[in-house]
Amino acid sequence: MPVVPVTFASLTSPQTVAENKLDLLTQLSTLGFPALSWETGSVPSGLVEIQAGALTQFQQAQKLIAEGGLNDFATGNALTQLADQVYDNQRFEGLSTVGYVRLTDTANAGPFTFAASSVSFSVGLGSPLRFNGVADAATGSSSVTIPKGSSVDVVVQAVSVGSQFNVAVGAISTFARGTKPGVSVTNPSDWLTKYAPGQQGTDPETDSQLQDRDRSKWGTLGTGSPEKAYRYWAETADQQVKKVVVFTNLDIFDPGRVDVIIAGAAGPVGGTVVANVQNYIAPAQIGGERIPETARAVVSSALANNVAVTATLFVQATFNTVAFQAQVLANLQTYFAALDIGALVSRERIIEVLLY
Repeated sequence: MPVVPVTFASLTSPQTVAENKLDLLTQLSTLGFPALSWETGSVPSGLVEIQAGALTQFQQAQKLIAEGGLNDFATGNALTQLADQVYDNQRFEGLSTVGYVRLTDTANAGPFTFAASSVSFSVGLGSPLRFNGVADAATGSSSVTIPKGSSVDVVVQAVSVGSQFNVAVGAISTFARGTKPGVSVTNPSDWLTKYAPGQQGTDPETDSQLQDRDRSKWGTLGTGSPEKAYRYWAETADQQVKKVVVFTNLDIFDPGRVDVIIAGAAGPVGGTVVANVQNYIAPAQIGGERIPETARAVVSSALANNVAVTATLFVQATFNTVAFQAQVLANLQTYFAALDIGALVSRERIIEVLLY
């Protein structure tokens, strides 16, 4: 039989059972067996089919092994193990959103005293986006008191990890558990940043994100600490960092300065995150453990640039449903979430997204 050269493409291209069966029958025919005449269901045909199935399973396992050793091709658990063992990068499992809500006794029915853990809040009735009470935001106490006719801030945590819990200002408006009569609830504009426990929720690290972090780590080997090194350090220092841009020579009077601008899944990050990244890369001074002796890294959060989109969509009445409107909004949010720091917002692209 001819020798077939083994290539990466051949190792990662498993055949179907039918394809392997046909190959086996063809090979048997060239050896003089009447294989192509065997009746389906006969013993010889059945034996060939069993072998074809086993061969397909072997080829699929072969593909996993071949791809599992290469960063650009490994996926899932294989990539997790590769990143850990080869790059010493552990896959981020995601973070739960932690912020605060403001409870106000609008009906002057108070005071109310209760355990923070006895209340939950949601984005509208029946919404899966729920947040459990944790503590009094000001005192850290597990007991919360709403004075009569006044307000209190309560630290809350999302019921699970994920960026979908980084909801808009004012979106949390309903008691999901432990309702207090005459008490309103809302999440103010600084609900993710005002108090120390606050953090943006993040999704579990995707394969492409982990692969990119693995590639970026090669930059840390450079003696001059290239741009990829700063990106890697920023993304590794704090899970909330999801976007990074690096600038050099912005100030001609400070030629060794490297500006690292960071952002999270929901936009700007708080001072705690900035400090975590700054201290991980290097304290705000010249030189450090990771950067050249003549360099100075300055980390700051990106600033929010709110873009108001006003549009009128004309659709058939049957499609004008709440679910359809929600999908249009979700598509638009996905587009903005994918934009890099400082990226231009394209009017034409927004129109395409709205019409998708």
